[in-house]
Amino acid sequence: MTIPQVKKEQEKNGRPGKVKVSSSNKQERGIVPTKSGFKRATSETVYVNGEVKDAVMKRAQELEASLPRNFPAMIKLMLPSHISGGFWLGLCKKFCVKHLGEKDMMMDLEDEDGKVFPVNCLVGKAGLSGGWRKFSTDHKLVKGDVVVFQLVKANKFMVYIVRTSRNNRSTSGKSAFKTVHDSDLSSDDNYVLDESKNGSDEDFGFDIPDGIRMSSESTVDFRQVKSFADFDIIVNGLVINSELSKQLQHKYYELCSSQKLFLHERILDGLNCKLIVGVISQTINIADAIRASELGTQQKEEFVTWESTLSAFEKLGMNVEFILTRLRRLMGLCGNVNRLKRLKTERAEVGEKVKALEALLEKWARRTKMIDEEIERLELNDVVDVQARYRELAKSPW
Repeated sequence: MTIPQVKKEQEKNGRPGKVKVSSSNKQERGIVPTKSGFKRATSETVYVNGEVKDAVMKRAQELEASLPRNFPAMIKLMLPSHISGGFWLGLCKKFCVKHLGEKDMMMDLEDEDGKVFPVNCLVGKAGLSGGWRKFSTDHKLVKGDVVVFQLVKANKFMVYIVRTSRNNRSTSGKSAFKTVHDSDLSSDDNYVLDESKNGSDEDFGFDIPDGIRMSSESTVDFRQVKSFADFDIIVNGLVINSELSKQLQHKYYELCSSQKLFLHERILDGLNCKLIVGVISQTINIADAIRASELGTQQKEEFVTWESTLSAFEKLGMNVEFILTRLRRLMGLCGNVNRLKRLKTERAEVGEKVKALEALLEKWARRTKMIDEEIERLELNDVVDVQARYRELAKSPW
């Protein structure tokens, strides 16, 4: 039995064979035959010249740069296949691998008016499909428009649109840049970008803090952490390990392991990642300083500063009660030692005063003795005769 050619191709490639499309259908999809066949649309062919492309991309990059830098973002140029036909938007493969995990999911696209559009995100194929058509048509996207996607949650993009035409209202309050006219776009329809197999169509980068990535899980039970290799510091859905040195990561892992929980797991939502990194770093530094301290070498001011700092962290939701408890016990021990020192100093001072008083008493005692001896001498020898002589002299005639 002869196997049809299409079936052979299916068995060979593991996917359906290509189905020929008539010229009329191709033209409807923006595919126009040329002498050398059909060509893919690219950023170089959507615009008339490089200057126009540079102007549009510059505005998009300025918009991207104005966004909060603790969330990853990417820029997409709208090509014909993104806004017509199958309405498939290929995403940057590298971005998907780094930030979107491994499982397909429903992704929310929120525009600047706060309207949310659910779309089907095929992570394995690095693209948006079901739901993208509605977003594209509702926002009247045209070729040459540039869309900035910022991943603010594991399943949510904030979307900003940089328009190329004054006739299309920009939905981006942030992107109030000079627009480019439709006449600046290429009128050559002989180019089209076929749906990408793996989202490898041209992207224009994304700007994020180095190493920060989205977590595949919003929360992690510390009981799942069996070793340092499993230890991820997750804040607001972002893994921020890279913001700390390996040494600090190890020390933080040891602190968390001692309590069998993530010390930051109840920290207030919405805090800036840099602030939380600072809180974690300072917690580690204070814990190290406490363990390295020696009795009698620490100043009271240091203990007071550490206590006030940790108390502030505790109000932010950081679990530092165990560190505060130890610090206060150490402060109590130091307080007893310091009180003992003060009492000994005071006793020495009182002793000196006692010695001075004793010396004065001895001097007064000697003086008293001398006075007593003088009194005794006068009483025994002269005082009686003096009284008689006094009377005699007083009563004698003039």
